[in-house]
Amino acid sequence: MALKSSIIKITLTYMLLLNNVHNGISDTPNIPLKPTPTQIVIEDISEGRQLKSLDLVASSGQKLSSEKLRSKKCLLITFFPKCFTGNCTSQLTSIRDSYSDFQKAGIEVWAVSTDPAEGPQGQKAFAKFLKLPFPLIPDTDRKISKMFGAVQSEKQMALRMSVFVDKEGVVRWIDKQIDPRNHARDVLARYKAEIAVPKVEKEAQTTSENTRPPK
Repeated sequence: MALKSSIIKITLTYMLLLNNVHNGISDTPNIPLKPTPTQIVIEDISEGRQLKSLDLVASSGQKLSSEKLRSKKCLLITFFPKCFTGNCTSQLTSIRDSYSDFQKAGIEVWAVSTDPAEGPQGQKAFAKFLKLPFPLIPDTDRKISKMFGAVQSEKQMALRMSVFVDKEGVVRWIDKQIDPRNHARDVLARYKAEIAVPKVEKEAQTTSENTRPPK
Protein backbone atom coordinates (compact mmCIF):
# COMPACT_ATOMS: atom_id res chain seq x y z
CA MET A 1 0.00 0.00 0.00
CA ALA A 2 2.86 2.34 0.86
CA LEU A 3 4.40 1.76 -2.59
CA LYS A 4 1.05 2.36 -4.31
CA SER A 5 0.54 5.56 -2.32
CA SER A 6 4.01 6.79 -3.31
CA ILE A 7 3.35 6.09 -7.00
CA ILE A 8 0.06 8.01 -6.85
CA LYS A 9 1.79 10.91 -5.10
CA ILE A 10 4.59 11.04 -7.70
CA THR A 11 2.05 10.86 -10.53
CA LEU A 12 -0.01 13.73 -9.10
CA THR A 13 3.13 15.83 -8.60
CA TYR A 14 4.22 15.19 -12.19
CA MET A 15 0.77 16.14 -13.53
CA LEU A 16 0.83 19.34 -11.46
CA LEU A 17 4.25 20.25 -12.87
CA LEU A 18 3.05 19.66 -16.43
CA ASN A 19 0.01 21.84 -15.79
CA ASN A 20 2.19 24.63 -14.41
CA VAL A 21 4.50 24.50 -17.42
CA HIS A 22 1.53 24.54 -19.78
CA ASN A 23 0.11 27.64 -18.06
CA GLY A 24 3.44 29.42 -17.83
CA ILE A 25 3.73 28.98 -14.03
CA SER A 26 7.15 28.38 -12.53
CA ASP A 27 8.47 27.87 -9.01
CA THR A 28 11.59 29.81 -9.90
CA PRO A 29 11.60 33.53 -9.04
CA ASN A 30 10.92 36.00 -11.81
CA ILE A 31 14.22 37.46 -12.98
CA PRO A 32 13.87 40.71 -14.96
CA LEU A 33 15.22 40.30 -18.45
CA LYS A 34 17.68 42.78 -19.89
CA PRO A 35 16.37 44.74 -22.88
CA THR A 36 17.29 42.88 -26.03
CA PRO A 37 19.56 44.80 -28.41
CA THR A 38 18.40 45.82 -31.85
CA GLN A 39 18.00 42.66 -33.84
CA ILE A 40 18.90 42.46 -37.51
CA VAL A 41 17.45 39.25 -38.84
CA ILE A 42 17.27 38.72 -42.57
CA GLU A 43 14.71 35.95 -42.99
CA ASP A 44 14.00 35.31 -46.66
CA ILE A 45 16.16 38.14 -47.93
CA SER A 46 19.93 37.83 -47.94
CA GLU A 47 22.81 38.64 -50.25
CA GLY A 48 22.96 36.46 -53.33
CA ARG A 49 19.32 35.41 -53.14
CA GLN A 50 16.44 36.33 -55.41
CA LEU A 51 14.17 39.10 -54.14
CA LYS A 52 10.53 38.14 -53.93
CA SER A 53 8.15 40.23 -55.99
CA LEU A 54 7.18 43.41 -54.15
CA ASP A 55 4.01 45.34 -54.95
CA LEU A 56 3.87 48.50 -52.84
CA VAL A 57 2.12 51.86 -52.78
CA ALA A 58 4.08 55.07 -52.21
CA SER A 59 2.81 57.89 -50.01
CA SER A 60 1.99 59.79 -53.21
CA GLY A 61 -0.32 56.97 -54.29
CA GLN A 62 2.11 55.72 -56.94
CA LYS A 63 2.02 51.93 -57.39
CA LEU A 64 5.43 50.28 -57.32
CA SER A 65 6.40 46.82 -58.52
CA SER A 66 9.84 45.23 -58.31
CA GLU A 67 8.78 42.69 -60.93
CA LYS A 68 8.28 45.45 -63.52
CA LEU A 69 11.91 46.50 -63.03
CA ARG A 70 13.22 43.00 -63.76
CA SER A 71 15.79 43.00 -66.60
CA LYS A 72 15.32 46.78 -66.96
CA LYS A 73 16.64 48.53 -63.85
CA CYS A 74 18.49 47.92 -60.62
CA LEU A 75 16.70 48.83 -57.38
CA LEU A 76 17.97 50.57 -54.26
CA ILE A 77 15.62 50.20 -51.27
CA THR A 78 16.84 52.55 -48.57
CA PHE A 79 15.34 52.49 -45.06
CA PHE A 80 15.40 55.52 -42.77
CA PRO A 81 14.11 55.89 -39.18
CA LYS A 82 12.07 59.10 -39.18
CA CYS A 83 10.99 62.02 -41.34
CA PHE A 84 12.21 65.53 -40.50
CA THR A 85 15.29 64.36 -38.58
CA GLY A 86 18.88 65.35 -39.28
CA ASN A 87 20.55 62.15 -40.48
CA CYS A 88 17.47 61.03 -42.41
CA THR A 89 17.41 64.38 -44.19
CA SER A 90 21.11 63.96 -45.06
CA GLN A 91 20.54 60.40 -46.26
CA LEU A 92 17.72 61.30 -48.64
CA THR A 93 19.12 64.60 -49.90
CA SER A 94 22.38 62.78 -50.67
CA ILE A 95 20.43 60.60 -53.10
CA ARG A 96 18.36 63.55 -54.33
CA ASP A 97 21.45 65.56 -55.24
CA SER A 98 22.90 62.62 -57.20
CA TYR A 99 19.63 61.37 -58.61
CA SER A 100 20.59 62.10 -62.22
CA ASP A 101 23.58 59.76 -61.76
CA PHE A 102 21.26 57.06 -60.45
CA GLN A 103 19.05 57.48 -63.50
CA LYS A 104 22.02 57.29 -65.88
CA ALA A 105 23.13 54.09 -64.17
CA GLY A 106 19.62 52.64 -64.42
CA ILE A 107 19.00 52.51 -60.67
CA GLU A 108 15.49 52.98 -59.28
CA VAL A 109 15.26 54.31 -55.70
CA TRP A 110 12.60 53.55 -53.11
CA ALA A 111 12.78 54.98 -49.58
CA VAL A 112 10.96 53.32 -46.67
CA SER A 113 10.14 54.46 -43.14
CA THR A 114 7.46 53.62 -40.56
CA ASP A 115 6.07 57.17 -40.74
CA PRO A 116 2.51 57.68 -41.99
CA ALA A 117 1.90 59.19 -45.39
CA GLU A 118 -0.25 62.05 -44.14
CA GLY A 119 0.16 64.70 -41.46
CA PRO A 120 2.60 67.56 -40.82
CA GLN A 121 5.35 65.06 -39.92
CA GLY A 122 4.37 62.50 -42.54
CA GLN A 123 6.13 61.32 -45.67
CA LYS A 124 4.20 63.48 -48.11
CA ALA A 125 5.16 66.64 -46.23
CA PHE A 126 8.77 65.44 -45.92
CA ALA A 127 9.05 64.61 -49.63
CA LYS A 128 7.59 68.00 -50.56
CA PHE A 129 9.87 69.84 -48.15
CA LEU A 130 13.00 68.15 -49.54
CA LYS A 131 11.74 68.09 -53.15
CA LEU A 132 12.53 64.40 -53.47
CA PRO A 133 12.30 62.94 -56.99
CA PHE A 134 11.86 59.33 -55.80
CA PRO A 135 8.98 57.67 -53.91
CA LEU A 136 8.68 57.30 -50.15
CA ILE A 137 6.83 54.23 -48.87
CA PRO A 138 4.89 54.39 -45.58
CA ASP A 139 5.43 51.17 -43.63
CA THR A 140 3.21 51.90 -40.64
CA ASP A 141 2.50 48.21 -39.96
CA ARG A 142 6.24 47.45 -40.30
CA LYS A 143 5.65 44.51 -42.62
CA ILE A 144 8.25 45.63 -45.16
CA SER A 145 10.82 46.53 -42.53
CA LYS A 146 10.35 43.21 -40.73
CA MET A 147 10.66 41.28 -43.97
CA PHE A 148 14.05 42.90 -44.57
CA GLY A 149 15.10 42.64 -40.92
CA ALA A 150 15.12 46.43 -40.76
CA VAL A 151 13.24 47.18 -37.53
CA GLN A 152 14.68 48.67 -34.35
CA SER A 153 13.28 46.31 -31.72
CA GLU A 154 12.95 48.94 -28.98
CA LYS A 155 11.66 51.97 -30.89
CA GLN A 156 9.87 49.99 -33.60
CA MET A 157 11.22 52.38 -36.23
CA ALA A 158 13.05 51.36 -39.37
CA LEU A 159 16.78 50.82 -39.16
CA ARG A 160 19.03 52.94 -41.34
CA MET A 161 20.08 50.48 -44.02
CA SER A 162 19.93 49.88 -47.75
CA VAL A 163 19.36 46.88 -49.98
CA PHE A 164 20.67 46.83 -53.56
CA VAL A 165 18.99 44.57 -56.11
CA ASP A 166 20.40 44.03 -59.60
CA LYS A 167 18.45 43.79 -62.87
CA GLU A 168 18.08 40.04 -62.47
CA GLY A 169 16.34 40.56 -59.13
CA VAL A 170 19.26 39.27 -57.07
CA VAL A 171 20.12 41.00 -53.78
CA ARG A 172 23.72 42.09 -54.34
CA TRP A 173 24.35 43.71 -50.98
CA ILE A 174 22.73 44.79 -47.72
CA ASP A 175 24.40 47.85 -46.18
CA LYS A 176 23.78 48.30 -42.46
CA GLN A 177 26.54 50.87 -41.97
CA ILE A 178 25.26 53.83 -43.96
CA ASP A 179 27.09 57.14 -43.94
CA PRO A 180 24.04 59.42 -44.41
CA ARG A 181 25.86 62.36 -45.96
CA ASN A 182 27.76 60.24 -48.48
CA HIS A 183 25.29 57.45 -49.08
CA ALA A 184 24.70 58.23 -52.76
CA ARG A 185 28.43 58.43 -53.44
CA ASP A 186 29.02 55.10 -51.70
CA VAL A 187 26.19 53.32 -53.53
CA LEU A 188 27.28 54.57 -56.96
CA ALA A 189 30.92 53.69 -56.31
CA ARG A 190 30.01 50.17 -55.22
CA TYR A 191 27.65 49.74 -58.17
CA LYS A 192 30.44 50.72 -60.55
CA ALA A 193 33.00 48.45 -58.89
CA GLU A 194 30.83 45.37 -58.40
CA ILE A 195 28.27 45.50 -61.21
CA ALA A 196 28.95 47.99 -64.01
CA VAL A 197 32.68 47.42 -64.60
CA PRO A 198 32.58 43.60 -64.26
CA LYS A 199 29.67 43.54 -66.72
CA VAL A 200 31.61 45.59 -69.31
CA GLU A 201 34.69 43.40 -68.83
CA LYS A 202 32.61 40.24 -69.24
CA GLU A 203 30.98 41.58 -72.42
CA ALA A 204 34.40 42.54 -73.81
CA GLN A 205 35.75 39.08 -73.03
CA THR A 206 32.77 37.44 -74.73
CA THR A 207 33.21 39.63 -77.81
CA SER A 208 36.91 38.79 -77.94
CA GLU A 209 36.21 35.07 -77.73
CA ASN A 210 33.57 35.27 -80.47
CA THR A 211 35.86 37.16 -82.86
CA ARG A 212 38.93 35.02 -82.19
CA PRO A 213 39.90 33.09 -85.38
CA PRO A 214 39.55 29.32 -85.12
CA LYS A 215 42.74 27.35 -84.52
